[in-house]
Amino acid sequence: MTPQEVAVLLQEHGSSRGRVEEDSVSDIDSLLRERTDLLAAVLSSCKDLWSTKSEKLDSIAEKLGDGSRDVAWRLPYGNSGILEFFITLLAEGHLRPKLHIHALRLIGNSCADTNENRARVVEKDRLLSITKHVADENLIPFNIPVIYNILVDYEPAQSLASKAHLGKQLVGLLSLPHISKYAPFVPYICKILSLLVSQEGEASAADPATVRVLLTLATQPAAKADVEDFISLVAVALAYLACETFQYSLISDNQVPLLMDAFYHTHVGFAIDDIDDEDVVAQMKQLRSSLLSALADVSGNNSFAPSYPLSHDVPQTLLDWIRGSNLFLQSAACLALGNISRSDAASIALVEDYRAHEPLVKLLSNSDVTDPQLLHAACSFLKNLAIPPGNKSQLKDLLLPQCVPRLYSLDTLPQIQFAAVSLTRLLLLNCPSNVRQICTPLESSSAKSGDNEQTGAKSIISLYGRSDAEPTRLEAARCVAGICRVLHSTQASDIFPEALVVGTRSVSKVDQENVRSAFYASHAVQNPLRFLITQDKWPSLRSEAWFVFALMSRSSDGAAVVLSLLDDVAAEAVLTETLTVRKAVSREEDAVKLEEESTADSTVQVQVTSAASSQQLEPQQVDPKQKASMAKVDAENALILCTELVKLGQSTLAPEKCAFLQGLVRHGTRRVVRHRRAENTNL
Repeated sequence: MTPQEVAVLLQEHGSSRGRVEEDSVSDIDSLLRERTDLLAAVLSSCKDLWSTKSEKLDSIAEKLGDGSRDVAWRLPYGNSGILEFFITLLAEGHLRPKLHIHALRLIGNSCADTNENRARVVEKDRLLSITKHVADENLIPFNIPVIYNILVDYEPAQSLASKAHLGKQLVGLLSLPHISKYAPFVPYICKILSLLVSQEGEASAADPATVRVLLTLATQPAAKADVEDFISLVAVALAYLACETFQYSLISDNQVPLLMDAFYHTHVGFAIDDIDDEDVVAQMKQLRSSLLSALADVSGNNSFAPSYPLSHDVPQTLLDWIRGSNLFLQSAACLALGNISRSDAASIALVEDYRAHEPLVKLLSNSDVTDPQLLHAACSFLKNLAIPPGNKSQLKDLLLPQCVPRLYSLDTLPQIQFAAVSLTRLLLLNCPSNVRQICTPLESSSAKSGDNEQTGAKSIISLYGRSDAEPTRLEAARCVAGICRVLHSTQASDIFPEALVVGTRSVSKVDQENVRSAFYASHAVQNPLRFLITQDKWPSLRSEAWFVFALMSRSSDGAAVVLSLLDDVAAEAVLTETLTVRKAVSREEDAVKLEEESTADSTVQVQVTSAASSQQLEPQQVDPKQKASMAKVDAENALILCTELVKLGQSTLAPEKCAFLQGLVRHGTRRVVRHRRAENTNL
């Protein structure tokens, strides 16, 4: 057959004929068989021409390539053997350029949306006869679209291509110094790579430089000027970067600045409001989210901090972002620097040397800043900075009323409330200057409400009462416990200097108790503190509370607060269980039981009295890592608490309350004696 005859056959029996006969021919399969049979003569002619190496075959291939654009001929090409014939020619190689190009056209069009033909290409690894020519620059305009047509929506082809290291070949193309000549095909290459990256084993098969090559192209002026090209390149780079292997390569090759350049341009170089195409807008939003995740992964990689010390351009750029005004860059910088600051050394340097917290104080103090992502990222970063003890006092401005405490009122953003109160707890931990800050009356409160005693501590207590979120309530309660701990382990004059005018004399115990009593009178700490012992999800936090209560009970003002919060059935039950290791029933029954146990073991009464004295027992903080000793330490702290309550309140306690506490003291001291005897025996 001549090329012209082939063209006529394809035209006369193509889709145009099918549309005419569709109403009269119900058996579509017969039409398919008819087209397949018609191609038998074409295939025979092709084989004859190939056997003589006739250039006439090139022209027939061209006509067949044209015909393959008609969907009606796609399956017949595969069923008749024409598709396989031309794949075989590619496998043999050394084809004339024209024949090679039209063979590719035929194969690519035949596989478009046609899985039966894709399967034929994958069978016996025939796909490799196409991919082996990827490096031929003359074939790029044809090879790349053909490969994409075969791979898209067909996983077996993607798997085979990945195993054949197609990704490495494509990255080689993208690395060409003159790849700009083939700019229209770069998006296709990116689409193919995005199909390959999902394949198992692609990470090990791909070129280690894949991410670097893609990001380098993305940050060139040409790509930066075209939003779709930029998205294509960066999106597939991020897909590969999800694998730790590529994260290590990016870090070790000092290519993180490329990632940051792409991040910066995504948020500064393109304005979403200026993009008309809704699909592109959606892609850009997804890209921004993926870039943030990638930056978090890379900065959180264990090799990042050693490779990029704080003096390096990368952390310095992140610090510049925080000092700027772009909320996306600020959020990203907080996230990345939060990862960097996981070590105490880095946190201390960020505060002392780089003053990283200062722009964040301004940011959190700005009432116009309401973006949840930024607020959460800032609080999370600051939490790491607040961990080293030496940093806490330098961060006290965070506790100014207009700064972190303003976030407590954001009831519509519960996740921000949690982040803020969690940060506050870390700032208050064993830091008198910060406790002073949070307990200092707000200067602006009198102007707003006539209450010149509004404090940050009251705001925390209020948050505890308002919040429905248990984690937030828990953190608020721990803040209150942290305040009480400092109040009872530090001179009151250090916390409330304005309340005591003492000149050069030392502050008396009575003075301190009066000042604390005034604080407790205006701060309802009982409910938050009670919550710490009545909750049962976190035993270590209950232990933390018993320690604080033991400290408080050694002064009359603190003992009054503890007595008040224990005036609750649930709280009493927990106290009883802590000292007796048995579930409470009722106060009356518990008192009777404790009295019976006490009289039954009168031989140890002298030792009991001695063990209960403050000379032998002091409040102890539990080490959460030492779970085996937690119950013992809890019992001893509770024993100190009950002993002090009885000692300080015998004249004021109701008889039944006093009897109940005395019973607990007797039972608890016997338990301590037994423990100590056992410890001495083991020695």
